Amino acid sequence: MPLISIIILNYNGKHHLRECLDSIFNQNFTDFEVILVDNNSTDSSVLWVRENYPKVKTVENKSNLGFAGGNNCALPYALGEWVFFLNNDTMLENNCLAEIAKGISERKTNHLVFAPLMVNFDEPTKVDSGGDCLYPWCLGYKYEDLEADDAIFADKREIMSACGGGAVFNKELFNKIGGFDEDFFLIYEDVDLSLMAKRMGVEIWMLPKAKIRHKGCATIVQHSAQRMYFAERNKFYLKIKHYPLITLLKYSPQIFLFQVLSMVLCTFRGYFFMRLKAYIDILRNLPKMLKKRKKIFADYPMSGKEFEKFLYKKSFFKWLSTHKHKKANRSRH
Repeated sequence: MPLISIIILNYNGKHHLRECLDSIFNQNFTDFEVILVDNNSTDSSVLWVRENYPKVKTVENKSNLGFAGGNNCALPYALGEWVFFLNNDTMLENNCLAEIAKGISERKTNHLVFAPLMVNFDEPTKVDSGGDCLYPWCLGYKYEDLEADDAIFADKREIMSACGGGAVFNKELFNKIGGFDEDFFLIYEDVDLSLMAKRMGVEIWMLPKAKIRHKGCATIVQHSAQRMYFAERNKFYLKIKHYPLITLLKYSPQIFLFQVLSMVLCTFRGYFFMRLKAYIDILRNLPKMLKKRKKIFADYPMSGKEFEKFLYKKSFFKWLSTHKHKKANRSRH
């Protein structure tokens, strides 16, 4: 039995796979298996992998099950004690798997989730995801404004959430949680999974010496209508499922301001009706999400104080100023 089962979800990403798979098989650590899960691609990805990488197990889904459903399909085929979810638009840096194995060997009982440090594919000195967390208004923050040699990444540390593009879960824990919530389909399903782990008393640790280069937004475009829809809908799903009532009340002004500003921005970009569709689907699925919330809070209760220690508590107006400054810098380049 391998120690680690590496699960790569693919959707029309054949052009990314050689870099990804070569970086895996060139590691000096060999106690792993690779499973490629294909979400009904039309670019012959599976055939190409079978011809060029016969060691890779392939799982073909008959439809696009999204990030959540696609990854869940791989679990029956995974023989490893640990499962390493890896995006197809990534490349492991040298010793990445060895560093993950070292983290596993040094773990304490409740250290059951690990997150490698994800860096920019073309500029590996810049962080892509250094341990995800949430602003109080339920927007993700992933330390992408820092350099990879920042002091915060000098040693491993506990984080709130492991980015699904490169996350290592104990398989028994993953199955106990029930896998990714397939109602999310994609976006924020990894945060939901990490919050479930936190509720179970599990610690999530960043391993900064285990580095992954990540292209980002290779399958779904950054500012597309589709991404906007799932991001908006799933932020509400997260709040419904996990936010204690006291936290929602405490941060309601910031949540309201963020919703107004993001609605204006989406309307400006021409996505008003897609945003409206997200709200309609939120209301339609509200009973289901409330049912999940009731069970989660009954089985794994968490107070507002406990929950809020995982949030990235930056002033809303300071965040807005920083966001505008970053956006202006990107536009100049």
